[in-house]
Amino acid sequence: MPAKQMTAEQRSVPQMAAEQRSARQRAIALGPAEKGSARQRNPRGQGERLRDDIIEAASRLLADPAAPPLTLRAVAREVGVAATSVYLHFADLESLVLAVAERRFGELVRLQDEMRDGSSDPCQQVRAGCLAYCEFGLEHQGHYQVMFANPLPMPADMPPEQFPGIVAFRRLIDSVARCIGAEPTDEPAFFTAQLIWQQLHGIVSLRISRPRFPWPPLAETVTEAVDRLLAGARSGTVR
Repeated sequence: MPAKQMTAEQRSVPQMAAEQRSARQRAIALGPAEKGSARQRNPRGQGERLRDDIIEAASRLLADPAAPPLTLRAVAREVGVAATSVYLHFADLESLVLAVAERRFGELVRLQDEMRDGSSDPCQQVRAGCLAYCEFGLEHQGHYQVMFANPLPMPADMPPEQFPGIVAFRRLIDSVARCIGAEPTDEPAFFTAQLIWQQLHGIVSLRISRPRFPWPPLAETVTEAVDRLLAGARSGTVR
């Protein structure tokens, strides 16, 4: 007789957690379903232009990591409109900060894609995208802080595959998978991409917080760190 299927209560907590984690990883690697995944943009008009101006004004104010805390009134002054005009497009400061982060993530993705396009070698594409990440973070320290150093104000019900910056991470998973000869949904591809991201964040954050430390050249550091993780994934020491 076939074995009875275990109920959720009979499974161990670690087993259920592992299953949930695996499902989230697959969702991130695969991306949203094709049907209904693309949002339709409103026709561009005066209101949309003002929204863009508000986002860019907030970006300018956030560019300096030592700047005072952002306020909607400060953004309104930067744009040259009444504070009520900002509230027409953003209900609160958190939604505006999230919009700034999403725009800067789009800029990061474009920069990384340009760097990767310079080589047909999949492993070199990983290195190029990682170096672009670090250069972006060091050049735009205030924005990097918004994107990665501070908790992003995301809705509690937002699924991982819609997190700001997930496109950049998915690009990393894809390039890592090609380099190590795996599928993007394979555990080694996801885990190695995660380790690389953690390493890159450490490189950028430490160079921002300790600028006077005698760091070695950035490109050399990134290449060495990434190559070691990729070699571990190819040899099987990185699961």
